[in-house]
Amino acid sequence: MAFVLGVAVAVVQVVHMVAVLHARVPAVLAVPVLVPAVGHVSHGLALVPVAAVLAVQMPVVGVVDMVAVLHARVPAVGAVRVRVGGVFGVGGGHGGLTFDAAGDDVGQAAMRTARIGSFRLRGVRGPLRVGPMKAISYSRYGGPETLVYGDVREPKVGPDSVLVKVRAAAVNPVDWKCREGHLDPMLDAVFPVVPGWDVSGVVVQLGVSVAEYAVGDEVIGYVREDFLSRGTFAEYVAAPVRTLARKPRHLTWEEAAGLPLTGLTAYQVLTGALQVKRGETVLVHAAAGGVGSMAVQLARHLGARVIGTASEANHDFVRSLGGEPVAHGAGLAERVRGLAPEGVDAAFDTVGGESLKVSANLLAPEGRLVSIADGEVIGYGGRYYWVRPDAEDLTRVAELAEQGVLRVHVSRTFPLERAAEAHRLNEEGRTRGKIVVTVAWDPTDGAETATGEETATGGDGASADAGPW
Repeated sequence: MAFVLGVAVAVVQVVHMVAVLHARVPAVLAVPVLVPAVGHVSHGLALVPVAAVLAVQMPVVGVVDMVAVLHARVPAVGAVRVRVGGVFGVGGGHGGLTFDAAGDDVGQAAMRTARIGSFRLRGVRGPLRVGPMKAISYSRYGGPETLVYGDVREPKVGPDSVLVKVRAAAVNPVDWKCREGHLDPMLDAVFPVVPGWDVSGVVVQLGVSVAEYAVGDEVIGYVREDFLSRGTFAEYVAAPVRTLARKPRHLTWEEAAGLPLTGLTAYQVLTGALQVKRGETVLVHAAAGGVGSMAVQLARHLGARVIGTASEANHDFVRSLGGEPVAHGAGLAERVRGLAPEGVDAAFDTVGGESLKVSANLLAPEGRLVSIADGEVIGYGGRYYWVRPDAEDLTRVAELAEQGVLRVHVSRTFPLERAAEAHRLNEEGRTRGKIVVTVAWDPTDGAETATGEETATGGDGASADAGPW
């Protein structure tokens, strides 16, 4: 890599790092170095130590690909630039992380980009980046006033995760329910908590065992872990690959951020828990809300007839999705029976309470009932469902969005620092489609900066998106 045996060597791709344990043993002696004849380099033949980059003990870089430096008279250090990010203790010695490797501009070496990662070295983790990031967080349960915009520690990237630079994050009712402590019986909170589970963004760092993505890939994710701490309302989020899929190309960042939780919920409930079939009649509550609007579109795609509850102001919107709208509230059962005298084959409750009771009474013989909002559904013979992160399911949802089967309606957007306003609006339960928080990018990143300007809003009565999703 640099000054190895004083000759020109190959450019490498970083896959892992091994600590040199004793400060008195030079790194160059820690592993053998195989340098084939220049110009005839085979793949994967060498372990090349990063020696003399710093005059300290260095980790060893594993090689999976090699590119010859063409001119032996040019030292490798002149053909390959090596930057080291951070020095940290490893056992009795020191270590550093190779940040990148690139050929010079005169053709002495071909360019190879290192796989950037966070590496575990005998209990010491060396992150690619060290320092704070801007985020929204709360340090105690409570209302929107507990949300604070400021610096928090950037998340560490585990072996099976990637670091995503956030472009947009959608707001869901579950976010403020977590913030108020309603989910404390099932999810530990590690304060300060960064809220948010939905995200769209760009991969900027890979965990050591990640092969599914590359730096620069555009992704979406339902980034839910089994505790509350590392959410998506931040400049960066560490996302396990099981929570991600590739971003649909024609969706905006804001639309893409509104797809994962709502799309996954609708997909898993309709195709799994309810097993909706062609020709059946499905009742969807809060059909103009985030999950409801996805469910109407997906059920229609599956060949079902859809009856959707919504306020009068949103009936045209529900029709545009392919549903038959009915007003929620008193008299709902009679209105649904007027459209489906024999009852409905499946009911998708996103509201709970009285809507759940009405749904149970509207089922046809052998009808199925699922709620994502009220555990009392079990008492009516139905099923309570929690959406789970699933890369395969999310990929299918993204494909449906790419094909135009699923459309995401973004009602309002707010910049990250105004996320508390987004939470307040979502708590009102009157939003059509999704509320999205945008994260500005530094112009030096080569990406346009999200403005976070607010767009037009639509109302949907108290039932829209009133469940946890």
